[in-house]
Amino acid sequence: MENILIYGASGHAKMIIDIVQKNNNYTIKGFIDSYKPIGKVIKGYKILGCLEQLPALVEELDINAVVVAVGDNFTRHRAYNKIKNLVPHVKFASIIHPSAILASDVKIEEGTVIMANVIINANAKVGKLCILNSASSLGHDSTMSDFSSLASRATIAGNVQIGFCSAICLSVTVIQNIKIGNNTVIGAGSLVIRSIGDLKLAFGNPIDVVKHRGADSKYLS
Repeated sequence: MENILIYGASGHAKMIIDIVQKNNNYTIKGFIDSYKPIGKVIKGYKILGCLEQLPALVEELDINAVVVAVGDNFTRHRAYNKIKNLVPHVKFASIIHPSAILASDVKIEEGTVIMANVIINANAKVGKLCILNSASSLGHDSTMSDFSSLASRATIAGNVQIGFCSAICLSVTVIQNIKIGNNTVIGAGSLVIRSIGDLKLAFGNPIDVVKHRGADSKYLS
């Protein structure tokens, strides 16, 4: 089995560990985390070092791939860029829960995490380092751009486009033929019946734009 490191010792990382253990297709060597003490143990795995130590750890532990366990989309994108700069050859493992249902022609790019009971329908496309959380669904012919995310129970109809780094939060429903712009956040419980542009925070039933947001604005603490 290939050896992997998990970047980010978070709650999201705990869910990733559970999937890897169920699939039994990778050997987790430990965590990289710049904000928690080296040696701390989480679900049986140690924090081995900070990000700057990654190149040495990749060499020492014969690491084949990294999983970025960061829920916030902008922060995950920034972490990806830092890792690529430090270790250009490293791969990013996609982690897929065995209960997820994927159509045979779905396309999934590297580094994406797909949680329990997710459904991805025919001809859907999922970009790099996306997250599809538990019981979310992506409709036929829909696209998630790189670093975008669906929170738990988000329901996306057919032919929907979700932009770069955009976040669809808990229990959102998006009807067919909608386009969500880049770096946009759709708040929990919203009903999206019209397209939303770039750099927006929008929520409500029906959806309404509340304010503009910066591309580097965090929405998860």
